[in-house]
Amino acid sequence: MIDNKQKNYEELYRENRLLHEIIDAISEGVYAADKDGTILIYNRAFERIEDTKRQNMLGKKDTDIYTLPPLANLQRQAVIQSKKPLLEQYMTYQLYTGKKVDIVYNSYPFYDNGEITAVYSINRDLPSINELLTKVVSCFGRNKSKNRLNGTSFSLDDIIGASPPIKQALKQARKIAPTPSTIMIYGETGTGKELFAQGIHNASCYSSNPFIAVNCAALPENLMESLLMGTVKGAFSGAIDSPGLFEQAENGTLFLDEINSLSLPLQAKLLRLLQDKVVRRLGDKKERKINCRIISATNQSLYEAASKGAFREDLLYRLTPVILHIAPLRERPEDIPILALEFVSRFNEQLNLNIKHLSPELLELFSAHNWPGNVRELEHVIESAMSVVENTATELGIEDLPSFLLKRMLSNLSSNRLNNTPKSEISAGIPLTEYLRQCEQDYIEKTLKMNNGNVSDSAKQIGISRQDLHYRLRKLGIKSTNYKSG
Repeated sequence: MIDNKQKNYEELYRENRLLHEIIDAISEGVYAADKDGTILIYNRAFERIEDTKRQNMLGKKDTDIYTLPPLANLQRQAVIQSKKPLLEQYMTYQLYTGKKVDIVYNSYPFYDNGEITAVYSINRDLPSINELLTKVVSCFGRNKSKNRLNGTSFSLDDIIGASPPIKQALKQARKIAPTPSTIMIYGETGTGKELFAQGIHNASCYSSNPFIAVNCAALPENLMESLLMGTVKGAFSGAIDSPGLFEQAENGTLFLDEINSLSLPLQAKLLRLLQDKVVRRLGDKKERKINCRIISATNQSLYEAASKGAFREDLLYRLTPVILHIAPLRERPEDIPILALEFVSRFNEQLNLNIKHLSPELLELFSAHNWPGNVRELEHVIESAMSVVENTATELGIEDLPSFLLKRMLSNLSSNRLNNTPKSEISAGIPLTEYLRQCEQDYIEKTLKMNNGNVSDSAKQIGISRQDLHYRLRKLGIKSTNYKSG
């Protein structure tokens, strides 16, 4: 009898050791606490995620370890109250050490004799997920990101720019992409809101599923409702059984562009759909469950629209748990030469040209223009110029711009210079060639000053070769050494 008990004890001991080794070997953080909050299990992966040691955690109360605004936000409390697992939940919290942690977790109740006696969680570290996604995307290369089977053409890596606003927007997009949060993208027309929406989709857990985009301003209201909700045969003359966009985006992303254009009745239906997670096709009695991420976009302030009664406040708060702002091109001038050269490269391939750089005069015009159409307008201007340039040309200049564009940009440039120049310094009737020479000299001198007189860095920023810049320095009588500090 004693031998059998000893044997059973040894088997349980070995099994317990095996289970603990398995828990320590997996890459997700595993954590368990009893119903009173005493921490029972804490594996090595969770040590890495929370940057602490298990000896500082085991046996302690979770309320002493974790800092969360209301106590109900603790996984343990939420599971005990609901008596159900919490799946794919996003949480940000702080430890007693001050360490901030971002995780996606699944928490489960543990029942003993019909009662919940403990709660255990499997946790994934968001920064690690971001890093993995970035590596996976980079492995395929930039060109291979085009025309994906999920209905997208762009990843976040395809969005280029060196300005602080665009870097901040990309940083925020990469952080929120792996979360299930509903996102509102705010930006003027032409800033690239759909590019960001596609990029976020492709950096998320929804990436293998459809990305469905609809412009809410492009369709009349009667068609919009049937398009979003779907129809059944006989709902109206000519109606067929057809799933709506919410159903088509199942387990993927639905992108609602220009959502500020939705009528108030449609806003009410969208609100109910987001609350209940069910859709009823037009003419149908059956409700269908849906599961898709919503990304919406607007070029107007929805808060201002809500204050005027043009947009429902309750829907506004449903759509804006996360807001991503895309700055207009005029607020990020550092991106203009970079984007211009990117579009030149693209149209070189399409039009079989060999343009290598833009003239300083053209870049000066681009820098002075306020770009009301933003990046889309810049792309169209480059395309217009490259459609008429000589096949043998290697430089794109002012003379290649259509006359109406040149007139508008020169007017803008003149206005800016007049506003910033004392009247005593303005020469009436100055020839255009002399005026443009002054523009070129001012632009090169400012660039040299920004780069501490470094010719190579200045040439790269301007978008011309080092040899070309040296030629222009000699022509204009500029000495780069005059702009070296110290």
